[in-house]
Amino acid sequence: MNDEEAVRAVLGIGKFTISNIYRAVKKVIDDKNRKLSKPIFNASEVLNENLSENKEAIKALEKEYKQNGVDFKTRELPDGKTELLFHAKDKNMILATTEKIMHDMQENPKKYIKKEHVLTKEPRKSKTMQERIANAKAKEQQLLKAKGVNKAVSKGKGMDLEM
Repeated sequence: MNDEEAVRAVLGIGKFTISNIYRAVKKVIDDKNRKLSKPIFNASEVLNENLSENKEAIKALEKEYKQNGVDFKTRELPDGKTELLFHAKDKNMILATTEKIMHDMQENPKKYIKKEHVLTKEPRKSKTMQERIANAKAKEQQLLKAKGVNKAVSKGKGMDLEM
């Protein structure tokens, strides 16, 4: 057995889910000499959630794999597919870690669910009644000046400008 082993898998467009990661890794690792026991996973939204736009889940996956001695990277290919790269001392460790993550996702889905960022607006500084009146008067004066200029121009009086 080599010192280090690598696994590369490519998932189709819209198929970047932990369930598909597991199937792809198992397909690469599973050989004719060794039958892997199939873990029992319930069908859940967390396992079938598309991870391509869920940065929180990808970071959590990278952290979990790293804690178990597996290097994990993803990248988007030009054709829209997702490439997964695993690097570990043993290929079976990659599969075992993926199974562990799937169990963890079912038990603790909040860790992997996309967090919605709510932008909070700063409360508007409320103006006092005096400030409101002053602003209204200033706007009224501007409108009256503009109206006076428009009347003078429309009557043909014109405006003299000195420079």
